[in-house]
Formats: sequence, C-alpha cells, structure tokens
Amino acid sequence: MIAFLQPLALLGLFAAAIPAVLHLLSRLSPPTVPFPAVRYLAETEQRQSRRLKLRHLLLLLLRTGLIASLVLAAARPVARVAVGRAHAPTALALVLDNSLSSGAVVGGGRVLDRLVTRARDVVRRVAPADRLWLMLADGVPRPVSPDEALGLLDSVAPSPRRLDLGRAARTAQGVVASAGLPDREIVLLSDLQRSALSGGEPVPVRVLAWTPGAVPENSSGDSGGAEPGGWSPEGEVGGRGGGTGGAPGALSPPPGGQSPTGGGA
Repeated sequence: MIAFLQPLALLGLFAAAIPAVLHLLSRLSPPTVPFPAVRYLAETEQRQSRRLKLRHLLLLLLRTGLIASLVLAAARPVARVAVGRAHAPTALALVLDNSLSSGAVVGGGRVLDRLVTRARDVVRRVAPADRLWLMLADGVPRPVSPDEALGLLDSVAPSPRRLDLGRAARTAQGVVASAGLPDREIVLLSDLQRSALSGGEPVPVRVLAWTPGAVPENSSGDSGGAEPGGWSPEGEVGGRGGGTGGAPGALSPPPGGQSPTGGGA
C-alpha cells in the first residue's frame, strides 16, 4: 500500500495536462495557400513532417512525465509493506488506562494483563526513527525508548487514580505535535468505563482505541457495616454497591478472621 505524506500536492497532477494541451493547440494548421515556387518541395515536406511528429510526441511524453514526477515527489509517497514494516517517522503516544477497573478478572485473567499484552505489541513495532511517549493513569506523558517502555509495562499495576480519557487524548496530542515528525498517532488502550469518558475539543490526530471486550461494570461500595456491632468470626458484613440498586449483600469472613470474601454486594 502506498500513502502520501502531502496528499494535497497531488492536485498538481492537473499541470501534467499542460504539455498535451499545448501540443493540441500547436496542431491547428493555418489555411493552405498554393505557391508555385515551392510545389516541388511537397514530397520532401511530408518526409520531414513524419520525423517532426515523432519528435514532438517524444517531447510531449517527456514533459508530461517530468511534471508528474515532480508532483509525486512533492507529495512524498511512502510505501507501507508487510516486509520490514516501513513507515514514515512517527510520534506515537501510547495511553494505557491502568485505573482500578483494569484489575477486574474476566475469563480467569485481569483486564490489565490483556491491555499490557496489546501495549507490548504496539511498542515492538516502534522504529528507531520514531518517538514514543507512555501515559498511565496518572496522565503524565513519559518520553521513553522501546526498551524503557517494556520495562515500565512489566511493573505496571492497577492504580487508584481515575484516568480522564478525553483529557489524556488532548495531552497526548500536544506532545506528539511538538515532536515535529511527519506522522502522529495516539494509541489508547482502556476498558472504556463510562466514568472515564469526557467531552471536549476534537483531537486533530489519528487516535486508535482498543478495548479488551466485555468487562464488568465498574461499581462502587456505597455503604457497609458489621453485624452485630461487636465483631466476631461468626459475624457478617453488609454492604451496598453503587449503581446496582440491589439489596445489601452479606459477606462472611473465612475461618481465622481474615479478610471477608464471598457473598454479593
């Protein structure tokens, strides 16, 4: 696949038609006026005319090709091929939403683990001429090398901070725009909780968002209390989860008085 870094320059291809138009205009023959002194030169003129027509045709093709080549060069074509994964130097901001909701377990694995796996795939495609920033739930864009990014991804964990995805995208747009590279891109990896989505001005940069699919709704614990008031291993903990609208659920501690588990909230 071939892309152009300056596609508007392709409008200059219309100029490639100028030599053809001039050629057609030059073919308009004036009226013939018989002149006895040059009557015997008619045969010689026909032979010369064939040579001139061929020469004019070659000149026409040469001029048209020259104009088209200059226009295509100004458009800066880039071939995107699978072998070698060639692409224009790119300023890439990788936004990884590792807020608390990413710690949810789906299908036997954490949502965050799937996000990190996809983030590693993105980092491994970064070329030496590219520039990379990594942003986590704290909203701080970190300029990193691919090796540094992989090291940070190895230690990332769910964060108590909530990432505003709209603000994060606008912040990422600012840093990639400052790089001065011909291509700019934001890759956003998140479970796309509704509380993380905010409005604002559109981002004038290509944004690629990826979500791991169906994830649990991000609920909150609104209230809780011990039953009875004096805690004992036989007691219960009642709680209500925000957004569920259900009745308080009972949580029973395991033997030994460890952290309570089980039950619905």
